Amino acid sequence: MSSYTPKTFKKGAVLLKPQGFLDGNNINLIITVADMKLFEQKKIKSVEVIFTNVLSINLNAARFLNDVFEHFYKNDIECFIVNANKNIRDIFLRLNDRFFNIIESEEVAEIFCQESDGSFEKPIYLYSDDVENKNMILYYLIKKGYSPIVLNSRKELEEKKELSPDAIFIEKSVVSKISNRVVSFTKDNMVFFYLDGFLDAEFTKNFDIEYFRRSLIIGFRVFVFDCEYVKSLNIHAVRYLAKLAVESAEYGALLCVVGLNTKEINKNLLVDMEDAGYLFFKNIKEFNQSEEVKEALEYVASVRQKNKKVITKEAVNLLPYFVNATIESVELMTGIQAKKEKPAITELKFNYKENNYIASSVGFYGDLDGVLVLVFSENLTKKVAKILLGEDIDNKEELNDVVGEFANIIVGNVKANLSKQSKRIDLTLPRVFGDIENLLNLVKEKKGAEVKFYFEDEEFYFFLTR
Repeated sequence: MSSYTPKTFKKGAVLLKPQGFLDGNNINLIITVADMKLFEQKKIKSVEVIFTNVLSINLNAARFLNDVFEHFYKNDIECFIVNANKNIRDIFLRLNDRFFNIIESEEVAEIFCQESDGSFEKPIYLYSDDVENKNMILYYLIKKGYSPIVLNSRKELEEKKELSPDAIFIEKSVVSKISNRVVSFTKDNMVFFYLDGFLDAEFTKNFDIEYFRRSLIIGFRVFVFDCEYVKSLNIHAVRYLAKLAVESAEYGALLCVVGLNTKEINKNLLVDMEDAGYLFFKNIKEFNQSEEVKEALEYVASVRQKNKKVITKEAVNLLPYFVNATIESVELMTGIQAKKEKPAITELKFNYKENNYIASSVGFYGDLDGVLVLVFSENLTKKVAKILLGEDIDNKEELNDVVGEFANIIVGNVKANLSKQSKRIDLTLPRVFGDIENLLNLVKEKKGAEVKFYFEDEEFYFFLTR
């Protein structure tokens, strides 16, 4: 390898293209101390090391590069290994605490490294055999403002490649658990948080408490802290977790710790967590068999607050951007033109017993905060499922999954539309309601902006509230 690695600066990112064989003798030439200072001075947001021309790397070199990436991580600079061959990928995947993501191509890296400005037109298809990795990628891209379409089998992936050769396909990328925020995803209407390493005061900085609060507001009632890779925790982390328990108690939510090696934890700290209301499970199997968890999943209560938040004038003024993004998404996915009734400031009420509905709620926060509720007729959901999955779906659980994925697409478009108005928001993942009574109980006595749509006589309700 030469003593100089070419660097290209592009929209807050720096691209590095080393070549040849990387080992302990030359790895420090890729990113020097001077480079690190330069990147911070230029306020670089992401570092991409493109491995197209790298033939091999040894474990010591990979560890050195990861140490450099850890320094960047602590300064809020994201790092990416791009277009590495299988042997190099395997070397990097041997590292336990990775401070970088592995991206399969430069084209895919452009999506990961840049937030969407709403102009990206190519469809993005996502497939991964690893469900946890798939959900982390999904969450990551939605936070960036993109709307990936999730594929559920390799057969679907190959079919889409034949039908849409110009689309973006993500199938070999890996998002590491360590990121600027504690990684989370939803499954079966539960929110999972993945925790790593030592939980101390840094944990309180990296946990997105607004995401947690919004998840409570939109109806999630079971929160799982996966602690399999946690080495230890101290009083600062326990106090913070106790604070989460206090906030969740108002909603009747259940907080669970799974896989924590309690032998390595101070007993008094464990007692403090139990007193705060946390349930401990040895593993995910024990958690799945818990009757308390099953009961919590069936319970959704509205919360009575002394000072009820009402939808703001600013949110009402931005309503067209919410509505237009929603209409565009549904029309695009169904090929059906929408008919819209006039918006009204009201409580969400409709005769759900005359028709079958599936709903989803998504929380958002940042320059604006609130809750977006989307209610689909079951027949409209089936039409969307036909587009997303390429086949007819009648199974209720699968239809629920479709609504969750489609809600992701819609709110991703909403985020992109708002960014054009210089409004930045972050999003929770969707909470799906197969039982509409639970949804109506959640938003009971809450006023918001309601818009009713028809897609070939199939009803769709949009409700924006706080």
